[in-house]
Amino acid sequence: LNTLPNNLPAQLTSFVGREKEIAEIKEALTPSPSPSGRGETRLVTLTGSGGTGKTRLSIEVGTQLLTNFPNGVWLIELAPLSDESQIIPALAQAFGLQELPFNPLANLVTDYLRDKKLLLILDNCEHLIAACAKLADELLHQCVGLRILASSREALGIAGEMAYRTPSLADSESTQLFVDRARAANSKFILNDSNVSSIAQICHRLDGIPLAIELAAARTKLLSADQIASRLDDL
Repeated sequence: LNTLPNNLPAQLTSFVGREKEIAEIKEALTPSPSPSGRGETRLVTLTGSGGTGKTRLSIEVGTQLLTNFPNGVWLIELAPLSDESQIIPALAQAFGLQELPFNPLANLVTDYLRDKKLLLILDNCEHLIAACAKLADELLHQCVGLRILASSREALGIAGEMAYRTPSLADSESTQLFVDRARAANSKFILNDSNVSSIAQICHRLDGIPLAIELAAARTKLLSADQIASRLDDL
């Protein structure tokens, strides 16, 4: 992150699991050595309900793909935006572009990206889905070296898109995530024979949803795994 062009945030917690998903998404987005680039996937949209870890997965994929994109990996966080008119300014700010007289900001962004080999991450598109779909379609048509990794509760619905459903964590990954976050919350927490079944119960009842598991694991500051399992309906 310190040596290659990007604006990806440094993560304060470890990334757990998702090896299969990361490999599949990276394979889809990795630029082809062929000059024509035919058959490549240039837009992957991670879909799924809130809490499934789409944002964290996007950032992890982007981090691992940094060396594949000479002009970097750039994250545009759309969740704070309330109106579609804010999307282009957010892109311009990420790339350090400033509006010029008689030249719309949208044109500046397109011109900047036109000859770049770059991965653009559009995170949390769902509340601006139509505008994001239009923007992605226009940029991909005009910027041949551009790849887009989007995240949204639903697909953008444009030609060439690969919609990738973000699954819940597998049982082993759920347990690993719970233990990792529990140790972060309580340095004395350990996985042992007395709590392994309770942890498995917690992860199963939370359907392997990362955000829910992390919130439950944070309770180990005050509660044992058995207590958390018995009080899940109240947490």
